[in-house]
Amino acid sequence: MSDIEIRRATETDLPAIVAMLADDPLGATRESPDDLVPYRAAFEKLAADPQQHQIVAVRAGRTVGTLQLTVIPGLSRRGATRAIVEGVRVHSDERGSGLGWV
Repeated sequence: MSDIEIRRATETDLPAIVAMLADDPLGATRESPDDLVPYRAAFEKLAADPQQHQIVAVRAGRTVGTLQLTVIPGLSRRGATRAIVEGVRVHSDERGSGLGWV
């Protein structure tokens, strides 16, 4: 049994999510964890769209991972639904812990 809770993100997770997005070489140049205003606006759009899912992994009350899942309806493959996974991040303290395999 895992001690990780996987759930939809809430606005209270936003600072931790943005910090994880900024904590890599690419994110460090394009993310601004000190200014959450644009991220709050984007989060509101995601939360209002039933095809968008911002997911967090939480261990002991601390947000330690995140991803965005976009559900895409389609006609090909007999009307198959697909998904895009992006913005996957694991907190630097948790990297190598197996969190990606939960």
